[in-house]
Parts: sequence; C-alpha cells; structure tokens
Amino acid sequence: MGRICIVHFQPLERYPPAVNLLELLGKSERIRDEVHVFTTGNNGGKKIKVPGVRIHRYGNQRKGRSKRSRIFFYIGFFCRTLLAFLVYRPHTVMYYETVSAGTPFFYKKFIRRSSKLFVHYHEYTSPAEYQEGMLLNRLLHRLEKIIYRHCYWISHTNEDRMKLFLKDIGADGHLKTAILPNHPPLSWSAVTKKNDTHTKPRIGFVYVGAISLEHLYVKEMAGWIAGIPDDCYWDIFSDNIAPGVLEYFEKINASNIKFRGSLDYYELPSILPNYAVGLILYKGHIPNYIFNVPNKFFEYHVCGVDVWFPQQMISCLPLQTTSTYPKVVSVDFENLDRLSLQEIMNKDHCVYKKTIYSCDETYKSLIDAIAGNDITSN
Repeated sequence: MGRICIVHFQPLERYPPAVNLLELLGKSERIRDEVHVFTTGNNGGKKIKVPGVRIHRYGNQRKGRSKRSRIFFYIGFFCRTLLAFLVYRPHTVMYYETVSAGTPFFYKKFIRRSSKLFVHYHEYTSPAEYQEGMLLNRLLHRLEKIIYRHCYWISHTNEDRMKLFLKDIGADGHLKTAILPNHPPLSWSAVTKKNDTHTKPRIGFVYVGAISLEHLYVKEMAGWIAGIPDDCYWDIFSDNIAPGVLEYFEKINASNIKFRGSLDYYELPSILPNYAVGLILYKGHIPNYIFNVPNKFFEYHVCGVDVWFPQQMISCLPLQTTSTYPKVVSVDFENLDRLSLQEIMNKDHCVYKKTIYSCDETYKSLIDAIAGNDITSN
C-alpha cells in the first residue's frame, strides 16, 4: 500500500472532522503507522496527538500577518512539505481545501503520476469568493481544476455543496465523488440525556463555537433570551470571540446569558446533555453557510439535544422533525418575538428517535479507498 501523506494547511485542532478521520486511520490495522499529516501550529495552543499517525507541523498560524508575510509563510510550508514528500514517496496523497493543494498537485503532476490523490472540502467556496479572495487561493484553484480529472476521490460534506461544486468546475460526470458529512464518533450516540425539560424550571440553551456579531444571529437571540429570564437561560462556550462581542453582552447585562469559556471537543458528550436546545446561528450571508449542515448539528442531536437552526440554511431543512425528538426545528431568528416557546418545546405527541450519526460508518468507504480497495464513483 505504501505511505499515506495528508496535507491540512490550517491547524488540525480547529477541524474535529479531520481529527476524527485521523483517529480512525490510526486504529486501522491496514493503515496505522503509515500515515503522515502535514499541518501548521495552532498559534501556541493545544496540539493533538493521534496514536498511529505522525503529525508534522511546519510554522504557526498567526493573526495580523501582512500579505507579504502570508505569502512567504505559505512558500515555506510548500517547500517543507514537498521535501517531505520526496523523502516519504507516498503512494496515496490527500489534501483538505484549496489552500492545501500546492504540494499534492506538484507531486501528482510532476513526481509520481501513479499516486492516488484524494481531496476533501470542509467548506464550499463559490466562484465569486475565489475571485474576490486571496490571490494564493485563486491560483491554487486553477491548479486544482487541472488535476481534478486525475483524482481518485473528491468529497464534500453534503449533496448541495457537491452539486454546486460540480457545476462551478464544469464537471463532465466522470469524477469520483463522495459525500462525507461531519459526523461525530460512534461512541457519542451512547450518550443519554441528563435533564427533563418537563421538570426543569427553565429551558437551557447552549451555543458552542466561534461567535461574532456580524454574520450570526447573536443580537437577535440575546435580545430575545434577555427578555424572558424566568423561562430560559443561554450558555455560550467559545475560544474564538470576535471583537465587540463581550462588550455587547456587557452592555445588555442579561443575567441569564453567560460565557462559559472554551470547551474541548471531547468534553462535548458530557456537557451538551445538560441543555435542552443547541443553537446554530449562521445568517447565511454566503452560499457556504446557506448550504451547510455544520458539525454542531450532528453533535447536538446525538447528545439528545434539540437543534434550532435558521430557516435560511437550506441544507438543514430536510433534516427537520415533526413527530419525533430530539427535535430539529428551523427558526425565524429575525422574528423571535412571534415564536411560541411552549409550542416549539412541547413533546407530548412526539416519540423518542435519536438518529445515529457516526463518523466510524461515514468514513468507512474513504478508509477502504485509502487502504487500496476499489471504490465506485457516485
């Protein structure tokens, strides 16, 4: 089978789905100890270690870099990963996102044409965003378009994103594509609820993840929650807080809204079941967020928590529930004053049905393909 090299330019610690895959690769008897991952440091933050997988970190991501500094940083990363590829001579190569495409492209195109190339996208980037975004990403995407037809595997997180992607690149239907949703580990599905909303005096809302005032329904949610302190409370877990957020919450001074600090990914199954509703708050200002079923959707659900998401998130709409719980509900966050909390939380005529979302199963086809088994294109 030979060595496997995976390029993930952004720090792995920010992307639990990528870490989940590495955990499974590290446990695979067919693959373990053959996997090398190339990424960057998390600016001095926690560094994960995965048994059976060797992680190489080349440089640290830092906010506030100048354009010139970012270019030199990437060139350094490209040179070091390319040198490592020349040393390890991988038979299988995988990269995440356009920004990671440089070395895999060069290796596949000019060094080892027989290598199997896998591509996965955490996000969907529209043509307009490529055009208006970083020059580096624009140039790398041009290289990707050259190599796509030679890829062994190309995947997105949902069908809507894949359809948009294929339309954008003018695919002729011969690409080997797959859908890999951002499911949590199978063990999370064994989590049981720790509370009963029928007996709790107040309804607990939880939000986990990056938070800002610009592209999330934060002000709308905060204003509504602050007005009903006897009925609800809201806990926020985040280590990525945009400027102005804390000042805003200090200004509204809501006693029933609290920041709880950061939360390690592996703590989620023990913390989330303490709440009644998990919030997804994207406004859908770009296609990536309109056609998105984020990690937290599945993480909330498998931990037995109801999920509220904005009605603008088209890809989440088919996952709504009407007669089962944990409930999955689309909400008009721009008109929360019209929402009937009693009605939306009522489960008297619902039956319990928690869907098993498992990356162990989701990633099985990818792991089989990496290990050398044949795959069938979609």
